[in-house]
Amino acid sequence: MDMFERIEKAVRNTGYVVPGYWEKTLNQRIACSSTAAGSVYEQFEDPVTLESALMVARWKPYSHPAIAPGCEAFAAFIPGRMGVVPLRDLPSDAIVVLDDRKGTGKVSAVVKGVLGPRVAFTVLILGREKDKEGNEYEIVFTFHPGEPVRPSPVDATPGLHGKKVTVAETLAMGLEMAKIE
Repeated sequence: MDMFERIEKAVRNTGYVVPGYWEKTLNQRIACSSTAAGSVYEQFEDPVTLESALMVARWKPYSHPAIAPGCEAFAAFIPGRMGVVPLRDLPSDAIVVLDDRKGTGKVSAVVKGVLGPRVAFTVLILGREKDKEGNEYEIVFTFHPGEPVRPSPVDATPGLHGKKVTVAETLAMGLEMAKIE
């Protein structure tokens, strides 16, 4: 199976194993969409054109320390804007909010009013997931402009979610990146 077929099959599998996830992710990646969130593509006006670009891209194997064990990543030249910014690039007294709205048990830093950096490539991450019957499929875990980001190491202890702190305090906690809201 060539790379085009593999990606296409993983997209189909994603729709089967996690209904609605692929479409939701495509919509969130369109910068002009009302549901835009995180890393986005400014050059695509709708999810159909973004999906087409992903399907015809020349994906190459990609390695990065933030790729979770058991996952496989690929990169292609599809530019976009990252939805995160290095905390070290922000003023040390800037205020960020600690957030665990997804209930992961870890807090991330969130900053408003900042544009993420433009990058020249997209990373697509594949992994294995079981359907309701226990059959395993290769699916698309995610895709986004730029390098993957390690998950937060900071536990969401009581009182941290929603807490406003400075960038300096956030760096001292061990966080490196801030999600852009």
